[in-house]
Amino acid sequence: MSERYGQYPDDEPVIGATYPPPPQPPAEEVYIGAPAAGAYQDEDQDWDGSDEYDDEYDDYEEPYFDYDDPPPARQPMFYVFVALAALVGGIVVFLLFSIVSGGDDGGSGGSTRFEVQVDSPPRDKRVNIGQPEDVIVQATATEPIVRFELFVGDRSVDFVDVSETPEDNRYRSTLRLLLDQKGTYEFFVRVTASSGATRDSDKVRIIAVEPVGERPQSIKGTVVADATLRGGPGEDFAETGTLKAGEEITIVGKSRSLEWLLVEAGGQEPRWARRSAIDPLDTLDLVPTRDVTPTPGPTSTNTPEPSPSPSPSVSPSPSPNSPDFVPTNAVLIDGGAVLRITVSNVSNNAYNGPVVVAVGGGDVPQQELVVEAAMAANGGATTLEFEVDPPITVQGKRAVVTVDPKDAIKELREDNNVATFVLLPPQESPEIVIASADVLADRISVVIRNTGGALSATNVTVRVTLESQTISNSITIALAKDQSSPAIEVARPAGTGTATVEVLIGGQVQASTQVQLGP
Repeated sequence: MSERYGQYPDDEPVIGATYPPPPQPPAEEVYIGAPAAGAYQDEDQDWDGSDEYDDEYDDYEEPYFDYDDPPPARQPMFYVFVALAALVGGIVVFLLFSIVSGGDDGGSGGSTRFEVQVDSPPRDKRVNIGQPEDVIVQATATEPIVRFELFVGDRSVDFVDVSETPEDNRYRSTLRLLLDQKGTYEFFVRVTASSGATRDSDKVRIIAVEPVGERPQSIKGTVVADATLRGGPGEDFAETGTLKAGEEITIVGKSRSLEWLLVEAGGQEPRWARRSAIDPLDTLDLVPTRDVTPTPGPTSTNTPEPSPSPSPSVSPSPSPNSPDFVPTNAVLIDGGAVLRITVSNVSNNAYNGPVVVAVGGGDVPQQELVVEAAMAANGGATTLEFEVDPPITVQGKRAVVTVDPKDAIKELREDNNVATFVLLPPQESPEIVIASADVLADRISVVIRNTGGALSATNVTVRVTLESQTISNSITIALAKDQSSPAIEVARPAGTGTATVEVLIGGQVQASTQVQLGP
């Protein structure tokens, strides 16, 4: 190498020169199991075995973050992902809401909105088998309604087609329900709109029972508290025995107030007990009203003998085909001036012929009447009316009724012809008539009038029927005697001809008339 630029330092390497290897530190002895030289042995020692860290770590500090600095910018795809997630979530929520809403619709309503309500009969009403029951329903919808259809279970039993839209957009209809077997049923009404959308009403449960009629019925019961038996439905009747809690009895009658029940216990003749002491095992609707003792009630010793009366001329010989007469009811009518008596034939044999009935004792003047009766077997009945002077208008009066007082007719039993009735003050029933029915261009205006006793607030339905069309309207009104209602308007059915206008209370027709619908 040239020394053109002067002398180089001794320690500066020279290109192309050869140098000996650098001196190595003396090797330390290593023992088996001992850590390698310079290895990290203790958290207080450095890697080279010293007791101090290297100087370069003495100044180590934790990283410092300034949380006030803005976060790093997000990429655009992040926002795209968030927007898509929100969109998908909204669609899922909407679909779930639609499914839930549709599930409660009770039909295929789609975008159509319905409201369907069954006004009658009420839930758990007991209806007689073989007798039609009116189902009164009303509905609204966001499009025209064209049909009401009645279902029992999943079976269609009646329908009404609708051709006109009411002014208030509230459709009303009456369908007929007829059950032929006893049991518990559920029915509902399906409403169909012009688009084909449907909506079902809530299900209504009803109970079909056999009609009681005039035939005595009975149900079982259990005594829930010790009770006194009496000869009639009241505390002023004589005690005739007792009932013990837990005893099983048969209920064969009830008082009008339902405070007393006529029961049979221990094979004895029926007697009266407090309703509160009895737990019926079936509905009391099956039991006839009988405010009457089954055996002769207490009578005064100075009761005059009945006056002579004509006696029916029949054979005195008893026969297995003989009738069996029982007084079954006594009610005051015409303001208490008339006593109406019902006599039933409880034999398996029918009877046609004259029957003598007498009232005497108690609070009714002594009288006798003869009636030409035609009484069917097993409950066939006939009625007689006795004048009461002065009229009875207070509670607690009695009437003693005797059928065939001279035993002129040989019956299967002769010990059940006398009964004592507790008379209730007369209550005049409402009498509803149609005062007017005016046919207008698009509706029929009906005014009703009450010619009888006061009518408390009651749901009254006016129904118009033209061939297969039935349209109705219901209002709640109260009418005093001789008071008329405001006009009740019903949409006019389509078509021409003779239409029937009916007024219904509780599903029963109270009055009807006919009107002509012209072109």
